[in-house]
Amino acid sequence: MHVRDPQTASDYRLGAASGHVGIRCSADGFVIEEQIHPLNQTPAGTALRIALTDVPDDARKIYDHMHEACRTLQYASAELARQLGDDDRDGHLSITFQSDGPTYNPASVTLIRIDVVDILGADSQPC
Repeated sequence: MHVRDPQTASDYRLGAASGHVGIRCSADGFVIEEQIHPLNQTPAGTALRIALTDVPDDARKIYDHMHEACRTLQYASAELARQLGDDDRDGHLSITFQSDGPTYNPASVTLIRIDVVDILGADSQPC
């Protein structure tokens, strides 16, 4: 539901906040990954609100973990599992926040990544 960004041919406008969204689609044409780039450094609370606007209303949080280089959250949604079928049978999606530099700074999120390919517990891999 994002509008194309005329400044970048492959990306979309973020919407209410300034920035752009890059997407990756499955072979079936479903969006399976979003890389949201807020224009300015964004506090983690605002980043979460931005991310949750692209998550189905029935999603429930499974976990929220802090790491040195990022913060990872995982949600599950029966609606997402129904919509995506083979592209995401379990309805799990991960949200990852990263900052510029090697360590995560909750006052300065510069990348919000939403991915439906991750499986339960996928935050055990490095950011």
